[in-house]
Parts: sequence; C-alpha cells; structure tokens
Amino acid sequence: MTSGARSVLTAAAVLAALGLVTGCGGSGGGGGGGKDQKVAQRDGAAAEPLSASALERAALVKADLKGYGIGKMTEREFNGDKEAKALKPGCQPLAALMGTGFDPAPRNSVYRSYAAASGKDAGVSGIIRLSSYGPGDAEKTVKDLRKAVSACKGGFAATDGSGKRADVTKVTSLDAPAAGDEALAYSMVDDGKDKAVIAFTVVRTGPQLTVMFGVNLTNPTQSAVPKTVVDRQVRKVEAANRS
Repeated sequence: MTSGARSVLTAAAVLAALGLVTGCGGSGGGGGGGKDQKVAQRDGAAAEPLSASALERAALVKADLKGYGIGKMTEREFNGDKEAKALKPGCQPLAALMGTGFDPAPRNSVYRSYAAASGKDAGVSGIIRLSSYGPGDAEKTVKDLRKAVSACKGGFAATDGSGKRADVTKVTSLDAPAAGDEALAYSMVDDGKDKAVIAFTVVRTGPQLTVMFGVNLTNPTQSAVPKTVVDRQVRKVEAANRS
C-alpha cells in the first residue's frame, strides 16, 4: 500500500480508537455556487498567503461537521518525514502529494484527519492538508497535478521514501467540485493485493490549497472525498481569505 494510503488508514484507526467517530453521519453541506461563488473567487484572487496560525483557525473542527470525527495531525504523523518518489518524472507531482518533497514548497501547512460515523458516508475517512503558497506557486501546483493526472493514467512505479515500493496501477480523473478559484479531483489505485483506491480533491482559493484525501475502510475500492467535507472546509478557507 502506498505511503499516503497507510497514513490515511492509520489516521482513521486513531480516530476510532479515540472515540471520535460518534453521532449520526452527515451528508449535506452547502457549498456555494452562482453569485456567492463568484464573490469568493474574487476574494480568493486578492488574498494573501495565510500564516500557520490563520490556517489553523481555518481548519475544520468537530463542531463544523455533524457526525464526523475530526482530529489534528502533525506533518510527521502524515508522511513520516518520507519523500515519496515517482520513477517517471512526469508523475512526481502525484507522488509528492503523499510525501514531503513538494515542488514548489508551501509556506505553511496544517493537517486534519476526518472520519464519518454513519449514514451514506459511513466508513469514509481521510486527511486534509491546508497550505499557503508564495506568488504563483499554488497555481503551478494545480497545473502540474493536472498534467500528471493526464500523463500517468496507466499508473507509475514509485517508492515511499524509505526504499519500499509504492506503485500505483491506475490514475483516473474525476468530476471536480465547483469550489474555490479552481479545483481538480482524481483517484489512484494502489498496487497492493486489495487494489485500494485513494480519492483526492484539490481546491485552490487564492494562494491557499486545500488538499483532501479519502479512503473507504469498509470498501477500499469505493473511496471518495465526501462533498460535505469539501464544501465546509473550502468555505472556512474562503472566510479566512476575506478576514
């Protein structure tokens, strides 16, 4: 299993062990559109890179999502200080997303783990990385990811930073949410025997990126990032940009 998949599953297990997965599963969640979205996009374009403390305030907390457990994570807990490497250079943006070797590197990042307790999203868990970037770097990150998703559809060989193989057999572009200034979504199939799927949603709001991972613990081949998670988190980043 890839380094990123192991991290997501570990985060989910930690949440369950701490008793954070409680209550009824949520499935709604606004998510702006139309006029509100256009206003958010203008605000995002004029925003400044957020400080680490501002990102922390913009990150989800348990009260934001009914029926979800939300936990704080450190960067070390997320990636184990490992720099994932794709053997094919054009696929490196996809591998880098699960490690430490971001290019360009964000200025600041904070991490959250989430898990749905019940309802239609039951079994879905994941990780959120909120990052602020220097001028043009968030845009370049999204552009590079788009190119990599297209170029690496057939999968790619990779290592997890400790020399262990972390190959991906398939990369699939998914419908992106109507959120932020631009967004993309895709999934990757792990080369392990379970063929686990990791879903990704990336939303740029000005110089901030919201990167969301999702796995399905009850059915690893049917992973997704819940719309309610995307909507609520992006709205908080938009609000932070305007403040």
